[in-house]
Amino acid sequence: MAILRMLHRAAFIGNLCFLLAVVILRFRPPLNPGITSFILIMGFFVSVALNVVVNVWQMALRFSNKKTETAPRWLRLVNGGFLAVQLILILK
Repeated sequence: MAILRMLHRAAFIGNLCFLLAVVILRFRPPLNPGITSFILIMGFFVSVALNVVVNVWQMALRFSNKKTETAPRWLRLVNGGFLAVQLILILK
């Protein structure tokens, strides 16, 4: 379960990049183009893929009745909330 714990953390970092990407697209601050493109790719593509993998894996563990604590509850809730927001934005 160490891999899932690491993926939870990576998804959280991707979610922070997602927030930065939304701010960058909304306000267009003058940043280095390389950093901006990294944040946009990490925020809009990598974080969505990581969130799907992490949340599906977490739900599979939950439904299999395994009592393993993979990540703190707040981190699971934050990743799930970001996945919901990302899916809404993708489907919109």
